[in-house]
Amino acid sequence: MPEQPSFSQISELFQLQLPVPISDLPASSPRTKEGKDAVESEELGRQSLTDGDFETAIRHFKKACEQRGTETAETLVDLAGAYDYGDQAPQALRQYERALRIKKDAVEPEIGMSDVYKRYGRFRDAIEHLEAAIAKEPTNPFYRIKLAETFREMGEKSRALAAARAAVIAKPDESFYHYWIGDLLIELKRYDEALESLRAAIELSPGDDFLYQRACVAFWCAGRRTEAIKAARLASDLDPDKHLYHGLLELLLAHADMREEAALETAAAEKMDRYDQELLRRMAVEMELD
Repeated sequence: MPEQPSFSQISELFQLQLPVPISDLPASSPRTKEGKDAVESEELGRQSLTDGDFETAIRHFKKACEQRGTETAETLVDLAGAYDYGDQAPQALRQYERALRIKKDAVEPEIGMSDVYKRYGRFRDAIEHLEAAIAKEPTNPFYRIKLAETFREMGEKSRALAAARAAVIAKPDESFYHYWIGDLLIELKRYDEALESLRAAIELSPGDDFLYQRACVAFWCAGRRTEAIKAARLASDLDPDKHLYHGLLELLLAHADMREEAALETAAAEKMDRYDQELLRRMAVEMELD
């Protein structure tokens, strides 16, 4: 296994900047079983969802309500999830709303409804439920990053950045949140700020090659070619078999007039599949090298 870059390598990199199919299921699968009680029915429902059989899951969750003699918020959330999985949004929303009537302080229905609304492009409704979830659990950073993602998808990037920064405040040791901010700042062409966030992400997760890939893009766009090439090499060192990084190095070295070094990457770069080629094309667009 490749060694992770040392702290000194990370410091050197950044110091130059300013600080199973259903048909195959066995006979004892959830499709043919019946729960003996509500707990078993709920378990069979969850197993059915894992197997991709939302219709059977719905049947088991409904059975659980009958066996319990009353509806619980938890079972209704499971039932709503099964409807949602089956692309039955109106039914899913109804179950989430019933769950909230039973348990007003529940967060799961808020998140569930937000996901449904977001999927159908109703961003304002999605945000309303995410903000309700945050009000109920203000210290949970996951809800804040979901809010940031929703703002970003609807084009409100300043609000997305604010929500993501709130997630970092709630959980400053989560590498993904720092990466997320860095990636958004690249999109906003605020490259020096992006590098600050990406450096924090890398310090928290130094073995993640993808973070060096994004840092490479930010460095190049900031006019720091030497650091960009270093970042690409560190990414490649972490995953030598990823041909994408050889393609990236070939591209950067060629544009830096380092033709001999670029030629050394060509053989590995030619092994890129179509997916890697598309990723490289997108990075080239970001770095205005297309």
